[in-house]
Amino acid sequence: MTPRTPPQKGLALIEALVASAVLGIGMMGAVQMGLQGLQTATDTRQRATAHGLALDAMDCHLSRRPVCPMNDNTTAQGITFTRQVELAPRVGLGLVDITVTVHWQSAARAGTAGKSKPVVLRSSRSSVPLWVGVSLP
Repeated sequence: MTPRTPPQKGLALIEALVASAVLGIGMMGAVQMGLQGLQTATDTRQRATAHGLALDAMDCHLSRRPVCPMNDNTTAQGITFTRQVELAPRVGLGLVDITVTVHWQSAARAGTAGKSKPVVLRSSRSSVPLWVGVSLP
């Protein structure tokens, strides 16, 4: 008969520690992905709000309404958006270039200073009034 070797003891504890470490690292990754998703959603919401403000100002100036926003601040969802409008006539062409820029201060991300890229819209309109050249019946 061959002598029996006793079963090893203590290996289950090491296996449990390694499994706990792997599970902890996996959970940290899942939490980081969730936080990254929330930050991306916040950035997208802020950019959509800024784009809407820029479109509103651009539409107002393209339609020649008498009172249009030029340089103003708007607070939406706890963020202050600064809208700047520049009107630049093109000499000799009868056009006015319109540039609308919206800036805002976003929440700081890791590795950034918390400054987001502005939304900039550009277009042109005729500087000649619409009624010129239109014949009445």
